[in-house]
Amino acid sequence: MKLDHATVEALLAALADAVAERVVDRLRAGEQAGHIDQAASSLGRRRHIAAVRRRLQSGAGGAVQVGRRYLLSDAAHAEEVARASTAPGKRSRRAELMDELGLEGGSAH
Repeated sequence: MKLDHATVEALLAALADAVAERVVDRLRAGEQAGHIDQAASSLGRRRHIAAVRRRLQSGAGGAVQVGRRYLLSDAAHAEEVARASTAPGKRSRRAELMDELGLEGGSAH
């Protein structure tokens, strides 16, 4: 079966449209094989982006920024979730001042 140029171009255009639709759907869903982006992260958007930036700066690996998407590998995401769950909570400024002044209630978080 021989195809003329116009038929080949029409088939390529249809294929390109179908691929483009699937790519857009996956990007909107935050899916990438083996990676999690900020929209799908259990860390939350801000903490996820901060983790990617920190890992890129430190060279820890498992992180990549593609345009406005910040991706963590599954393993790096698991490490960041564990890190977040074991990180000590920040004390309020009020609690710090209460401790400095020796007032009751300063040691509470």
